[in-house]
Amino acid sequence: MKKIGTKSTMALALAIGITGSVSAGLAWAEAEYASSSSPKTLELDTKPGPAFTTIDGKVSKIEGNIYVVEGPAYNAIGGGANSNEVRVFVGKDTKKISGEKRVGDKIRAELTQGGYANSIQ
Repeated sequence: MKKIGTKSTMALALAIGITGSVSAGLAWAEAEYASSSSPKTLELDTKPGPAFTTIDGKVSKIEGNIYVVEGPAYNAIGGGANSNEVRVFVGKDTKKISGEKRVGDKIRAELTQGGYANSIQ
């Protein structure tokens, strides 16, 4: 057998570790942020909770208590087929800072990790 140097062994171990970490991270990201067309879509929260993220965008659709918002999202959850589309649950406990919203309105919403809008303005 051929003897492998210490530097070669360390480089190989590092490459294997990085590859494993990247693969695990991608699998987690896919499970966490499944698109709305995917059967793995997470259910939206239906009650207030700790703030997780804030989104800014334009209301493109309202389906009952669910607003579909297009625009940049930070740590987006509940995303649709378009990565700039976020589904938001607006309930009776949502603080509506500038009144009711309609399709076409620009909004900023503070969301729980499960997509409940704690506040919307």
